[in-house]
Amino acid sequence: MFCKYNLIIILVAVDLKLSNSFSFNPVCWLSECCNKDYIPGDIERLRTSLRSRVYGQHLVEDAVDAISGHWNPHHRAEKALTLSFHGWPGSGKNYVTKFIAESLYKEGMHSSFVHNFIGRVHFPEEEKVKQYNENLGIWLKGNISQCPKQLFIFDEVDKMPADILNAVKPMIDYKNIVDGVDYTKAIFIFLSNTGATIINEHYHRLWHAGKKREELKLNDFENLISKGVFNEKGGFHHSDTIRSNLIDHYIPFFPMQEYHVKECIKDQFRERHVHNPRGSHIQEVMDFIEWGPDDSKLFSKTGCKRISSKVALLVAKHYPLASKQEL
Repeated sequence: MFCKYNLIIILVAVDLKLSNSFSFNPVCWLSECCNKDYIPGDIERLRTSLRSRVYGQHLVEDAVDAISGHWNPHHRAEKALTLSFHGWPGSGKNYVTKFIAESLYKEGMHSSFVHNFIGRVHFPEEEKVKQYNENLGIWLKGNISQCPKQLFIFDEVDKMPADILNAVKPMIDYKNIVDGVDYTKAIFIFLSNTGATIINEHYHRLWHAGKKREELKLNDFENLISKGVFNEKGGFHHSDTIRSNLIDHYIPFFPMQEYHVKECIKDQFRERHVHNPRGSHIQEVMDFIEWGPDDSKLFSKTGCKRISSKVALLVAKHYPLASKQEL
């Protein structure tokens, strides 16, 4: 009797799994597979996340449209999609990248199809560039061979040794097949602080001219970044590696102004179950922010970075019930 009931339960579970799954492979019930279950590519979720959680960066919508078009089942991409995010620390580059991963992949940043390389961590030694490139080339080819819809994130590109990304160049060029592997469905995102000065100065000029932030368009900045970023001193070292014509879209991340930072602070309070923080506590976090440039004090020099720990301290000190709820 026990075995009979167990069998019924198993059959019901299998039936439910099959009715709600795109995959009939039992392996995929237990581990991540390269299918729509695990790579839903939920563009609407991405739009919603960015509109409700990212402040002052309306041009990231262009990145969303680029991803949507790239993975359009009715369109055959000619190359891997390459996005280059530029701006000051704390302006939201990593934050947006996290939302992209969470919307495209069921497991988000923990997905085996999402790969995050950090310049100073993964490529720390200048003299090992050749070895890094060889390993990276083999590794990229192996992963994309297993599943074409991969997301590769290269953070701190400006802090990588020169020519570290030679291995990537053939894979993001206008070629459908490289050594028998199709790279056209892959997405590469490069994150760099380089170009921040150019972006900030141009934005400051437009602001002084009376142009509203929300009126700014990608073409107000993209050519400026693509030309200037490769010449910026101490910047993007890879002018001979990732040529500007291999980057599909340069996305500027604007410096954060006072009302954007306040929204970030409120968001951090909400994450800790405090939905109506006192104004004095918001201001207490704001007091830690350093502002620039000197003539206008318009921008936060660290964007929304470093506010999380300040908010955590205030919640623990003044909102004990919320602190317990989080635990």
